[in-house]
Amino acid sequence: MGKISNIIRMLNYLNTGNKYRVKELAEKIGVTERMIRYYKSELEQAGISIETFMGPNGGYYILNTKNQYNHFNKYDLELLESVKELLEKIQYDNIDKFKNIIEKIIFAKDTEEEKSKYFVENREKDKSVVYSLLNDAILKKASLKILYKNLNQNWQERIIHPIYIFNYNNKYYITAFCELRNDIRHFEIDRIKINEK
Repeated sequence: MGKISNIIRMLNYLNTGNKYRVKELAEKIGVTERMIRYYKSELEQAGISIETFMGPNGGYYILNTKNQYNHFNKYDLELLESVKELLEKIQYDNIDKFKNIIEKIIFAKDTEEEKSKYFVENREKDKSVVYSLLNDAILKKASLKILYKNLNQNWQERIIHPIYIFNYNNKYYITAFCELRNDIRHFEIDRIKINEK
């Protein structure tokens, strides 16, 4: 496939809400890891921001994705398969083009079925006080002063601007702008303390 087709395929995968390692995307699309990084750059130049979750289990993902495409379900596909059989019987001249359309629809359906295993909406039911306070800050677009336990097990004060809550490998994280780092960071919620006033 050409560059544009590959970029669209990569965007379709990322639009599922899943995180994908560079290697995983390269295997799915059939290109090198270098090309996946190039496609990421091209998408970002087009105004599509692709986030990177660092670490051994990290990968690329799109934050707050709203898939732009309509998806076909299995009943639509069954109907199209029936139409294809009829067209084959009458020896329709453009049957190959019709089959190609069905293959495209199947691909779109396959990516839809990979709907996020990791991301959760902010309505996710969780009884922790910290989760609730973080979720409130997202809804109010407010900053929060937190204590965060770093990898050295020390508590450090941070001021964060929460953006999104997600679940990854059975742990909850908050994506937030960190004033200390002056950048977007992902914080494990179990390592956060908030002093309630």
